[in-house]
Amino acid sequence: MSFVSLSFATLYLVALLLRTATRGSRTMYVFGLLVLSWIFYAWNVPEYVVLILFSTSVDYAAARLLAATPASSQRVRRGLLAVSLAMHLGLLGYFKYAAFIIRSFAELTTGFGSSLGDSALPDLVLPIGISFYTFQSMSYTIDVYRGRIAAETSFLRLACYIAFFPHLVAGPIVRGSEFLYQLTRRRRFRLTVFGEGAYLILRGLFLKLVVADNLGEIVDAHWKSAVASEPHGTLALSLLVFFACQLFCDFAGYTDIARGLAYQLGFRLPINFNAPYLATTFTDFWRRWHITLSSWMRDYVYIPLGGNRHGYTRASINLLLVMLVSGLWHGANWTFLAWGAILGVAVFLERMLGMTRGLVVKPVVAIWYVVVQMTWILSLGMFRAENVGEGAQVIHNAIAGLAALPTAGIAIPDTKGAITIGWWFVFPVVALHVRALATEQWGVRSPSVLEKSIYGGAMLAAILTLYTVSREFIYFQF
Repeated sequence: MSFVSLSFATLYLVALLLRTATRGSRTMYVFGLLVLSWIFYAWNVPEYVVLILFSTSVDYAAARLLAATPASSQRVRRGLLAVSLAMHLGLLGYFKYAAFIIRSFAELTTGFGSSLGDSALPDLVLPIGISFYTFQSMSYTIDVYRGRIAAETSFLRLACYIAFFPHLVAGPIVRGSEFLYQLTRRRRFRLTVFGEGAYLILRGLFLKLVVADNLGEIVDAHWKSAVASEPHGTLALSLLVFFACQLFCDFAGYTDIARGLAYQLGFRLPINFNAPYLATTFTDFWRRWHITLSSWMRDYVYIPLGGNRHGYTRASINLLLVMLVSGLWHGANWTFLAWGAILGVAVFLERMLGMTRGLVVKPVVAIWYVVVQMTWILSLGMFRAENVGEGAQVIHNAIAGLAALPTAGIAIPDTKGAITIGWWFVFPVVALHVRALATEQWGVRSPSVLEKSIYGGAMLAAILTLYTVSREFIYFQF
């Protein structure tokens, strides 16, 4: 069941009716949302409901025991936290990384006479959203351990927080402190909030169905040509730009839909994207792209590793480790590890060059902006590739195409007009970022109701006329 399906629309309408029917009972509303969320989760593989129920039960028990254990009993408290984290990481490791580890081990030992083959690989269907709700659950238990939030006394509310269906599959990754209190507060129907939710849903559908899916069709159709040993360099570069826009619109579109649905159900979810293609440094980029994952990595990986408390070198190593973990979180493939390594080295070099210390020389800022954005675009060659060799080849081809621009200019390869059409679908991404730039730098006010109405009409017309075959959200794979 995806956001773009009749079955999901039916489930969501039931949730809206439930909100109206249970206005006098917050407990009944939370219970109804939990049931609908579990139905959504169980739609493809019903037995996997046991997984999310087991995870929730362990976290509920661990948090309640942590709350009942005095701070002086540090060994007991650490043991309780370790049980919760081991359970989450064990489930995530088994379902997401077991096949990758076995396959990699088999490849490494082939030369030593190993007979380990595909028959040894576990035949598993990845539970939807496991990477997202695992991190969310872990953050809850860690925050209770650290004393930042109180342990939730209601199993019903904790289960609804973890399984809440609008953001269950691909985030945002919501902290307990951001969501749990919303389950007990009174909520009134406000037309302005409902309208804002509708606008976010419409924008998300536009970004996904019109921009991301059309660009994805072009990228898929011509990807093999872009990774050929003697390709057209402009083709490889164009496809990486298209994929950068596809990835942004696919994921930001999902987030907009999730936030819009939550608004209409009476909940507020955190922003996950803030015009990332305006970022002038790599540090700034990660404050704008997948914000909830970046902040999660900072609070639960980078800072526990020591953060920047032990000198410049240690801080740089910690950042590199965080980027490697982030890369591996995205998928069980060496390509994602290589992608994380590229961006980790980029962050390391940026810190070494002092490019994060408040640059004021505009030419330098402009040059570094180009470096940041081109590094990101090129790194996506690894993100999109099936293996490291393919990723390296498409990056090499794109760099060759980029180097040829000053002398050869922009040469459109013979693809029956697909590349030209693709650049037209890049335009909405540019327009969205220019509008954000106007607000950030030029003092232009955020879009008014009238302006949003104009945008909404244009996006609805585009959905009705430019909609292509619906594709699965990219981050559903993670």
